Amino acid sequence: MRIISFANHKGGVGKTTTVVNTAFAFSRMGRRVLVVDMDPQGNATLTLGGVDPFEHDQTIGHLLADKDLGIADCALAVSDTLFLVPANLDTYEQLALLPPNSAKRIFGLREKMDLLRQGEDRYDFVFVDCPPQIEGPLVINAVAASDAYVLPVDGESLYALQGTNHLMQAIEAIREDTNSGIRLLGVLVTMVNPRTTASRLVMRAVRDFFGNAVFKTTIRRNTTLNKANLSRRYICDLDPASYGCKDYQGFAGEMLGRLDAERGP
Repeated sequence: MRIISFANHKGGVGKTTTVVNTAFAFSRMGRRVLVVDMDPQGNATLTLGGVDPFEHDQTIGHLLADKDLGIADCALAVSDTLFLVPANLDTYEQLALLPPNSAKRIFGLREKMDLLRQGEDRYDFVFVDCPPQIEGPLVINAVAASDAYVLPVDGESLYALQGTNHLMQAIEAIREDTNSGIRLLGVLVTMVNPRTTASRLVMRAVRDFFGNAVFKTTIRRNTTLNKANLSRRYICDLDPASYGCKDYQGFAGEMLGRLDAERGP
Protein backbone atom coordinates (compact mmCIF):
# COMPACT_ATOMS: atom_id res chain seq x y z
CA MET A 1 0.00 0.00 0.00
CA ARG A 2 1.40 3.37 -1.03
CA ILE A 3 0.15 6.66 0.34
CA ILE A 4 0.30 9.71 -1.94
CA SER A 5 -0.68 13.22 -0.89
CA PHE A 6 -1.83 15.85 -3.34
CA ALA A 7 -0.72 19.22 -1.98
CA ASN A 8 -0.54 22.87 -2.88
CA HIS A 9 -0.75 25.85 -0.55
CA LYS A 10 -2.95 27.64 -3.09
CA GLY A 11 -6.58 26.88 -3.77
CA GLY A 12 -8.09 26.70 -7.23
CA VAL A 13 -5.25 24.74 -8.84
CA GLY A 14 -7.30 21.62 -9.66
CA LYS A 15 -5.99 19.61 -6.72
CA THR A 16 -9.27 17.99 -5.69
CA THR A 17 -10.34 17.46 -9.31
CA THR A 18 -7.03 15.65 -9.81
CA VAL A 19 -7.47 13.50 -6.70
CA VAL A 20 -10.99 12.47 -7.65
CA ASN A 21 -10.37 11.70 -11.31
CA THR A 22 -7.04 9.98 -10.72
CA ALA A 23 -8.63 7.82 -8.03
CA PHE A 24 -11.40 6.86 -10.43
CA ALA A 25 -8.85 6.10 -13.16
CA PHE A 26 -6.74 3.91 -10.86
CA SER A 27 -9.83 2.07 -9.64
CA ARG A 28 -10.90 1.40 -13.25
CA MET A 29 -7.46 -0.13 -13.82
CA GLY A 30 -8.27 -2.66 -11.12
CA ARG A 31 -6.46 -0.95 -8.26
CA ARG A 32 -8.15 -0.72 -4.89
CA VAL A 33 -8.04 2.96 -3.90
CA LEU A 34 -8.88 4.86 -0.71
CA VAL A 35 -9.32 8.63 -0.89
CA VAL A 36 -8.76 10.42 2.42
CA ASP A 37 -10.27 13.90 2.35
CA MET A 38 -8.09 16.01 4.65
CA ASP A 39 -9.57 19.29 3.39
CA PRO A 40 -12.41 20.46 5.66
CA GLN A 41 -14.00 22.23 2.70
CA GLY A 42 -15.05 18.70 1.76
CA ASN A 43 -14.98 19.07 -2.02
CA ALA A 44 -13.70 15.54 -2.62
CA THR A 45 -16.36 14.35 -0.17
CA LEU A 46 -19.05 16.27 -2.04
CA THR A 47 -18.00 14.67 -5.33
CA LEU A 48 -17.43 11.11 -4.12
CA GLY A 49 -19.67 10.89 -1.06
CA GLY A 50 -22.99 11.25 -2.80
CA VAL A 51 -24.54 13.51 -0.13
CA ASP A 52 -23.81 16.78 1.66
CA PRO A 53 -20.53 16.47 3.59
CA PHE A 54 -22.34 17.28 6.85
CA GLU A 55 -24.50 14.18 6.47
CA HIS A 56 -21.57 11.84 7.14
CA ASP A 57 -21.44 10.56 10.70
CA GLN A 58 -17.75 9.60 10.73
CA THR A 59 -15.20 11.88 9.11
CA ILE A 60 -11.43 12.38 9.09
CA GLY A 61 -11.87 14.56 12.18
CA HIS A 62 -13.45 11.68 14.10
CA LEU A 63 -10.80 9.29 12.81
CA LEU A 64 -7.92 11.44 14.04
CA ALA A 65 -9.52 12.38 17.36
CA ASP A 66 -10.85 8.97 18.45
CA LYS A 67 -8.28 6.27 19.18
CA ASP A 68 -10.96 3.59 18.97
CA LEU A 69 -11.98 4.40 15.39
CA GLY A 70 -10.31 2.72 12.45
CA ILE A 71 -10.38 3.33 8.72
CA ALA A 72 -13.06 0.67 8.30
CA ASP A 73 -15.35 2.63 10.66
CA CYS A 74 -15.15 5.76 8.52
CA ALA A 75 -14.58 4.61 4.92
CA LEU A 76 -17.50 4.72 2.51
CA ALA A 77 -17.72 2.51 -0.57
CA VAL A 78 -17.96 4.60 -3.75
CA SER A 79 -17.58 1.45 -5.86
CA ASP A 80 -16.14 -2.03 -5.48
CA THR A 81 -12.61 -0.62 -5.81
CA LEU A 82 -12.93 3.00 -4.65
CA PHE A 83 -13.49 4.18 -1.07
CA LEU A 84 -13.63 7.51 0.76
CA VAL A 85 -12.90 8.84 4.24
CA PRO A 86 -15.00 12.04 4.21
CA ALA A 87 -14.39 15.50 5.64
CA ASN A 88 -16.42 18.60 6.49
CA LEU A 89 -15.93 21.89 8.29
CA ASP A 90 -16.52 20.25 11.68
CA THR A 91 -13.05 18.72 11.28
CA TYR A 92 -11.50 21.98 12.50
CA GLU A 93 -13.55 21.87 15.67
CA GLN A 94 -12.73 18.21 16.34
CA LEU A 95 -8.99 18.82 15.98
CA ALA A 96 -9.18 21.95 18.12
CA LEU A 97 -10.38 19.80 21.02
CA LEU A 98 -7.14 17.82 20.99
CA PRO A 99 -4.54 18.88 23.58
CA PRO A 100 -1.79 21.06 22.06
CA ASN A 101 0.81 18.37 22.76
CA SER A 102 -1.29 15.47 21.48
CA ALA A 103 0.57 13.08 19.18
CA LYS A 104 -2.63 12.83 17.14
CA ARG A 105 -1.89 16.30 15.80
CA ILE A 106 1.17 14.81 14.08
CA PHE A 107 0.95 11.04 13.85
CA GLY A 108 -2.80 10.35 13.96
CA LEU A 109 -3.12 9.42 10.30
CA ARG A 110 0.14 7.46 10.25
CA GLU A 111 -1.02 5.37 13.20
CA LYS A 112 -4.34 4.61 11.48
CA MET A 113 -2.52 3.66 8.28
CA ASP A 114 -0.15 1.38 10.18
CA LEU A 115 -3.16 -0.38 11.69
CA LEU A 116 -4.75 -0.57 8.25
CA ARG A 117 -1.70 -2.41 6.89
CA GLN A 118 -2.11 -4.99 9.64
CA GLY A 119 -5.83 -5.55 9.08
CA GLU A 120 -7.97 -7.36 6.56
CA ASP A 121 -9.02 -4.30 4.54
CA ARG A 122 -6.29 -3.84 1.95
CA TYR A 123 -5.78 -0.98 -0.48
CA ASP A 124 -3.24 -0.64 -3.25
CA PHE A 125 -3.16 3.14 -2.96
CA VAL A 126 -4.28 5.83 -0.57
CA PHE A 127 -4.73 9.32 -2.05
CA VAL A 128 -4.78 12.16 0.47
CA ASP A 129 -6.44 15.42 -0.56
CA CYS A 130 -4.61 18.06 1.51
CA PRO A 131 -6.05 21.45 2.50
CA PRO A 132 -4.60 24.56 0.79
CA GLN A 133 -2.18 25.33 3.63
CA ILE A 134 1.55 25.22 4.26
CA GLU A 135 1.28 24.12 7.89
CA GLY A 136 -1.24 22.96 10.48
CA PRO A 137 -2.22 19.57 11.94
CA LEU A 138 -3.98 18.32 8.80
CA VAL A 139 -1.01 18.99 6.53
CA ILE A 140 1.42 17.63 9.12
CA ASN A 141 -0.64 14.43 9.48
CA ALA A 142 -0.72 13.97 5.70
CA VAL A 143 3.03 14.51 5.27
CA ALA A 144 3.93 12.29 8.23
CA ALA A 145 1.87 9.42 6.81
CA SER A 146 2.69 9.70 3.10
CA ASP A 147 5.26 7.99 0.91
CA ALA A 148 5.14 10.66 -1.80
CA TYR A 149 3.30 13.76 -2.92
CA VAL A 150 2.07 15.24 -6.18
CA LEU A 151 2.21 19.01 -6.61
CA PRO A 152 -0.47 20.39 -8.96
CA VAL A 153 0.20 23.90 -10.29
CA ASP A 154 -2.06 26.24 -12.26
CA GLY A 155 -0.93 26.32 -15.88
CA GLU A 156 -2.34 29.77 -16.61
CA SER A 157 -1.31 31.70 -13.51
CA LEU A 158 1.86 33.75 -13.81
CA TYR A 159 2.07 33.36 -10.02
CA ALA A 160 1.98 29.55 -10.22
CA LEU A 161 5.43 29.17 -8.68
CA GLN A 162 4.98 31.85 -6.03
CA GLY A 163 5.43 30.25 -2.63
CA THR A 164 6.02 26.80 -4.08
CA ASN A 165 9.56 26.67 -2.75
CA HIS A 166 8.25 27.64 0.69
CA LEU A 167 5.74 24.78 0.55
CA MET A 168 8.43 22.28 -0.44
CA GLN A 169 10.70 23.51 2.34
CA ALA A 170 7.83 23.13 4.82
CA ILE A 171 7.18 19.57 3.65
CA GLU A 172 10.89 18.79 3.95
CA ALA A 173 10.94 20.18 7.50
CA ILE A 174 7.93 18.06 8.46
CA ARG A 175 9.57 15.04 6.83
CA GLU A 176 12.68 15.47 8.95
CA ASP A 177 10.75 16.15 12.17
CA THR A 178 8.43 13.16 11.74
CA ASN A 179 10.89 10.75 10.10
CA SER A 180 8.54 10.49 7.15
CA GLY A 181 9.66 8.90 3.91
CA ILE A 182 7.75 11.42 1.79
CA ARG A 183 9.31 12.62 -1.46
CA LEU A 184 8.14 14.59 -4.48
CA LEU A 185 6.64 12.16 -6.98
CA GLY A 186 6.07 14.85 -9.56
CA VAL A 187 4.59 18.19 -10.59
CA LEU A 188 1.35 18.21 -12.57
CA VAL A 189 0.46 21.31 -14.58
CA THR A 190 -3.32 21.81 -14.67
CA MET A 191 -5.76 24.14 -16.43
CA VAL A 192 -3.41 24.54 -19.38
CA ASN A 193 -4.47 26.47 -22.46
CA PRO A 194 -1.70 25.92 -25.03
CA ARG A 195 -3.02 28.76 -27.18
CA THR A 196 -2.32 31.47 -24.61
CA THR A 197 0.97 33.21 -23.99
CA ALA A 198 0.42 32.88 -20.24
CA SER A 199 0.24 29.09 -20.40
CA ARG A 200 3.35 28.86 -22.55
CA LEU A 201 5.27 31.09 -20.14
CA VAL A 202 4.09 29.10 -17.11
CA MET A 203 4.99 25.77 -18.71
CA ARG A 204 8.48 27.04 -19.53
CA ALA A 205 8.97 28.41 -16.00
CA VAL A 206 7.71 25.21 -14.33
CA ARG A 207 9.97 23.01 -16.46
CA ASP A 208 12.96 25.27 -15.85
CA PHE A 209 12.33 25.15 -12.10
CA PHE A 210 11.42 21.48 -11.61
CA GLY A 211 13.11 19.77 -14.56
CA ASN A 212 12.35 16.07 -14.92
CA ALA A 213 9.99 16.18 -11.92
CA VAL A 214 7.31 17.66 -14.18
CA PHE A 215 4.88 15.08 -15.55
CA LYS A 216 4.82 14.99 -19.34
CA THR A 217 1.03 14.84 -19.19
CA THR A 218 -0.73 18.15 -18.63
CA ILE A 219 -4.39 18.75 -17.82
CA ARG A 220 -5.92 21.06 -20.38
CA ARG A 221 -8.58 23.57 -19.39
CA ASN A 222 -11.88 21.86 -20.13
CA THR A 223 -15.41 22.87 -19.11
CA THR A 224 -16.46 19.21 -19.05
CA LEU A 225 -14.34 18.76 -15.92
CA ASN A 226 -16.51 21.33 -14.15
CA LYS A 227 -19.65 19.54 -15.33
CA ALA A 228 -18.27 16.24 -14.05
CA ASN A 229 -17.58 17.75 -10.63
CA LEU A 230 -21.04 19.29 -10.43
CA SER A 231 -22.69 16.01 -11.45
CA ARG A 232 -20.40 14.05 -9.06
CA ARG A 233 -19.13 11.80 -11.84
CA TYR A 234 -15.83 10.59 -13.26
CA ILE A 235 -14.93 12.68 -16.30
CA CYS A 236 -14.53 9.58 -18.48
CA ASP A 237 -18.03 8.41 -17.56
CA LEU A 238 -19.49 11.78 -18.48
CA ASP A 239 -17.58 12.30 -21.73
CA PRO A 240 -14.99 9.70 -22.80
CA ALA A 241 -14.00 11.82 -25.82
CA SER A 242 -13.24 14.96 -23.79
CA TYR A 243 -9.80 16.43 -23.22
CA GLY A 244 -10.37 15.96 -19.50
CA CYS A 245 -10.86 12.22 -19.84
CA LYS A 246 -7.87 11.75 -22.13
CA ASP A 247 -5.63 13.91 -19.94
CA TYR A 248 -6.51 12.22 -16.66
CA GLN A 249 -6.20 8.77 -18.18
CA GLY A 250 -2.77 9.81 -19.46
CA PHE A 251 -1.75 11.24 -16.11
CA ALA A 252 -2.95 8.15 -14.21
CA GLY A 253 -0.89 5.93 -16.49
CA GLU A 254 2.20 8.12 -16.16
CA MET A 255 1.85 8.38 -12.40
CA LEU A 256 1.43 4.63 -12.06
CA GLY A 257 4.50 4.15 -14.25
CA ARG A 258 6.59 6.32 -11.93
CA LEU A 259 5.35 4.44 -8.86
CA ASP A 260 6.05 1.07 -10.45
CA ALA A 261 9.52 2.22 -11.55
CA GLU A 262 10.33 3.23 -7.98
CA ARG A 263 9.23 -0.13 -6.69
CA GLY A 264 11.40 -1.96 -9.19
CA PRO A 265 10.98 -5.46 -10.67
